[in-house]
Amino acid sequence: MNEVSWKLFAPLSIEGATLLIEHQDLPSGMAIRLGGAGGVVLKPQEAQELLLNLLTGESWVSSRLVWAAPRLHIGQKGYNLNERAKLALIEALQSLLVESQGVAVNPMPKETWQRSLLEITQQRFASVEEALPKLGDMLISLGFKGICLWLRDGNERTLKPAGQYPEAAPPEELQPERHPVYFQVLERNLLIAADDARQDARMNELRDILIGRGLGAVLQAVLHGEGGVRGVMWIESLQPRKWSNADETLALAVTQVLERILRPLKDEVKIQIPERKSLAVKRSEFELNLAQALLMAQRYERSLALMRIRIDGMNKAQTERAAREIAYTLRQSDSLAYLGEQGFALLLSEVRWTAGASRVAHRLLGRLRAALSGLKVGIGIAMYPQDATTVEGLWNQAEQACQLAVEAGGGIRLLTPGVTELQEAISQDGLTLHFQPVFNLSDLELVAVEALARWPRPKGLHQAGEFLPLAEQVGLMSMQDRWALEKVLEQAALWRPSGVNARFSINVSTETLIDPNFPSLLQEMLSAKRLPADALIVELREEAILSDLETTSRGLEILKHLGVLIALDNFGSNPLPLTQLKHLPIDWIKLNPVLSVSENAMLAKAVIDMVHAIGAKAVAKGLEEQSQLTRMKELGADYGQGHILGWPVPAEDLGALLVWGISS
Repeated sequence: MNEVSWKLFAPLSIEGATLLIEHQDLPSGMAIRLGGAGGVVLKPQEAQELLLNLLTGESWVSSRLVWAAPRLHIGQKGYNLNERAKLALIEALQSLLVESQGVAVNPMPKETWQRSLLEITQQRFASVEEALPKLGDMLISLGFKGICLWLRDGNERTLKPAGQYPEAAPPEELQPERHPVYFQVLERNLLIAADDARQDARMNELRDILIGRGLGAVLQAVLHGEGGVRGVMWIESLQPRKWSNADETLALAVTQVLERILRPLKDEVKIQIPERKSLAVKRSEFELNLAQALLMAQRYERSLALMRIRIDGMNKAQTERAAREIAYTLRQSDSLAYLGEQGFALLLSEVRWTAGASRVAHRLLGRLRAALSGLKVGIGIAMYPQDATTVEGLWNQAEQACQLAVEAGGGIRLLTPGVTELQEAISQDGLTLHFQPVFNLSDLELVAVEALARWPRPKGLHQAGEFLPLAEQVGLMSMQDRWALEKVLEQAALWRPSGVNARFSINVSTETLIDPNFPSLLQEMLSAKRLPADALIVELREEAILSDLETTSRGLEILKHLGVLIALDNFGSNPLPLTQLKHLPIDWIKLNPVLSVSENAMLAKAVIDMVHAIGAKAVAKGLEEQSQLTRMKELGADYGQGHILGWPVPAEDLGALLVWGISS
């Protein structure tokens, strides 16, 4: 294939990463490429199979591509597809399959609504009215009454009947003045499931319409546009019913078909990123973008994030490089400004949660550190509405957070409530470590102790799960990891002369894993304590790997080369595809505690066998009762951890645990 012949169809922005969708016409037909030059090329038949599995949520595996909801892995890259990103990918594949005319499509093994819908998407319709009978027949075959559609007329907010099937007397218009509560519901939702439509308070204003149409339940999908609600589609049921997740998937898929028809066909194959005049806009234009985004966020009750980015000591070439790295993370609705010596300002026009902005910042921090080796990078984040509700307030909060990040030597900061106390606790030794034993199940010999962070507070001892999520959101995880690592190595060095053979295990965050300086820092710390690398086990969760598979894989390889053992914690909560797992340098796999309950014994056995197949040790977690301990040993688990084997103990009681293998 000719590399220069690939044509960009659509760039999808997924949590700060860009997924390129390209196509190329070949003598044998159209080829579709996902993920750019390092991605995967699909034939139309393969794209159809992927499309069907995206619609159903079922997993699908091909060469270099794995779909296991919500994760899409292409080559060495992974994407977390939220509902919006998944629907955008579905729409792009549908449109490309329509364009690949004359291609024979392999029949599916059985009739499904997904196949019926796919066949509908491969047809060309001149209008919505022409498509509704096809969609209506499909819905009727599934046991529904039919379909009804309202659309906005011009610039007015009123929604007028645009068609229904089966045909009947047209319903009345939906007007903001007559149905104010219903319009508020439409503006705030993508799907509205009314199980008993006549008893649903959200439908009170539509009582006459519901009775006139003889409806017991309605599943409504809202069509949103730049100017607000564009329309609403009803899937109708004569009797009240509980709408399932599968019904909601069906409604979203039907809506995508309607959206494609409503958009002029000539524009479908021209979805491209508009050329930017420069990588960054002027500050005046940026502030205008921020003000407009803030108005939209206030109107539709959304969140947005403002980031201030400062990099000390950049020359002109490095400034341009930094601008390119930042611009790489942008969606089309986002904005970037260069502020001279004050650095950059970045607007994320819509974020769903605070951690989403932090995740973008972590990815950006990793890119900038890799591109600008040796320079200190500080990122401050301000969130609307959590941190401020005005443009000026957001600027001040982001600037202060950025200043704190720079003063701390770089990293990410938010001025979120509770952050100051947590930062002081980390920096001033206000946290403590407890240690929980891990035993060999064959002879109950102590093999390791896991370090668990605790925060003593006036109202009691806070567990790690109570404060580490905040640390992760606000960019304190690197600091916390560094503190915990120093304390763990102190204990390891203290007990090493006593002949203790047990290893020390410590959890590290995504932020630490993607830091290119972490392996060398760890090596220095081990050397300073005169400890062999295999005295330490680095634990990480699957989501840490999946957040940036390529970067974390590279970091793990370096750690493995140093001699550090690597454990994958809580395996099974968001499982990595086996094709990726077997290539990672994993020594231990710690199973999700749910696998230790009796009803999951067969599943636990399969997971343990898989762990052994890739050459790792299986660690059973959450062992609370003797029956669990016995069962997991019989199923083949190598090691065990849980309260029946030992509770976490503070550092002052660690001697008894290490020397005599018992806990208090």
